[in-house]
Amino acid sequence: MSALRAVGDPVLEIEDLHVQFTRRTGWRSKHVVRAVDGVSLSLGRGETLGLVGESGCGKSTLVRSVFGLNTPVAGDIRVLGERLADLPPRRRRALQNRVQLVFQDPYSSLDPRLSVHDIVAEPLQIAGTYSKDRVVELLADVGIGAESLRRTPAQFSGGQRQRIGIARALALRPEILVLDEPVSALDVSVQAQVINLLIDLQDKHALSYLFIAHDLSVVRYLSDRVAVMRQGRIVELGDRDQVFDAPRHPYTRSLLAAIPTPDPRTRADAPPTHPHQPHQPHHPATAATR
Repeated sequence: MSALRAVGDPVLEIEDLHVQFTRRTGWRSKHVVRAVDGVSLSLGRGETLGLVGESGCGKSTLVRSVFGLNTPVAGDIRVLGERLADLPPRRRRALQNRVQLVFQDPYSSLDPRLSVHDIVAEPLQIAGTYSKDRVVELLADVGIGAESLRRTPAQFSGGQRQRIGIARALALRPEILVLDEPVSALDVSVQAQVINLLIDLQDKHALSYLFIAHDLSVVRYLSDRVAVMRQGRIVELGDRDQVFDAPRHPYTRSLLAAIPTPDPRTRADAPPTHPHQPHQPHHPATAATR
């Protein structure tokens, strides 16, 4: 298991956020769904914050709010110290470029009609900072060679496609990556490679990660702190080891109890483990920093 890293000042702050949706339940009646109900979180510079919870608990709605795709009814979101609601649209878009998203499914997040070069180059072209050398550099960072520039996504494996998606997310030099189940669609052996890549990139580019996942063994391996979300609320938040070894909330304990134990002889009171624990980092430098 990796060691906790030192964390800097907050780069993303969410304070008492409320997001609601209204749906009709009849001709004249309506029902209000509190998708996010008073959530407060902060992400420190260089930190990985794991966000876990069952499907439908509000994780995706929370992320969409950070990217301005949902309008909160109350609460604040600050990116790099600036309150998004106070900013004019142009400045808000520029600031939100500092936060990028890596999608869950590498098979559907890349345009199948575009070459790898065009996929990675597109955000650079929109920002007016395109150069072919920069595209080659980004792909090299994730382990994709320049000889692959003209290939399309269909010519790559799932793990390679996710690497291309990560390269695209890094194009505008963000400070924060929101990782939405980035390895859940990959084979177990490939998961470990992508996780180690994320650790290397975080160290190289001083990135902060909001890491959303269902696989708690991956969350434990990668995260510095963990937030547990249920029915639109954060029910537990703390350092990784505290949450996993001494959970306070019954829902957290039920999540941990649901993790399969690989050895039936393991003591019942031992911390839960997972048969698909990611491999340790593949080089000493990574092991020393995590």
